Amino acid sequence: MKHLFFIFPLGGCYVEGASLRNAFSWKETVGPWEERPSHFNDVWRYWTDDGLGYFEFLQLAEDLKSRPIWVFNIGISLKDQVDTSALSPFVQEALDGIEFARGNPNSTWGSLRAQMGHPEPFDLRYVAIGNEDCHKKNYRGNYLKFHSAIKSAYPDIKMISNCDGSSQPLDHPADFYDCHIYRSADSLFSMAHEYDNTSRAGPKVWSDVSTRKDAGTGSLLAGLAEAGFLIGLEKNRRALSFH
Repeated sequence: MKHLFFIFPLGGCYVEGASLRNAFSWKETVGPWEERPSHFNDVWRYWTDDGLGYFEFLQLAEDLKSRPIWVFNIGISLKDQVDTSALSPFVQEALDGIEFARGNPNSTWGSLRAQMGHPEPFDLRYVAIGNEDCHKKNYRGNYLKFHSAIKSAYPDIKMISNCDGSSQPLDHPADFYDCHIYRSADSLFSMAHEYDNTSRAGPKVWSDVSTRKDAGTGSLLAGLAEAGFLIGLEKNRRALSFH
């Protein structure tokens, strides 16, 4: 199986953290492994030494011959939200992360990548602005700050919104929008026609799907439900870019 895309780091809630002080910070996951400070994953309640960090995720995508998709924090955790007026450090963190991945080896962050053994830029073309944050009060304001800064510095990068544009147009610019669908088998099977009427002209759908609520460790019913849904995605592939 060829993986066309590789999204990281890990699950999206890992990016957010239950609180911002424990959110994934890419700068603390690069450089010599023994010097990385580690952090507490307060969503799933374990310490990580960050030996598998931002650099290693980019390497893994390259080894898999997949296109990397970096999901970054936009000043929103499960419990906290940074006001849009105070967002500049988070925006700079994202810009620095893109420079680490794509900058020339003489740039500030590109030089660190080169020191770590990868002088050539990574092929980072996609970023997801936040994770499951569309319902949060500050999401749109924060999103627009990131979108503007990244579009100005890296106009070729495609950006993914957390908001669902399948039934009505988005109220902000995006190349893709991210739908996370975690349902029971019966519910998911009934959604085979979910994207039949989605616009083919606007941003494309990126859909993350699984049966969770009644699948246990796996079942025939869950497998059939996911297969039925995937047939619907295949039928509506002009509305989707990847899934």
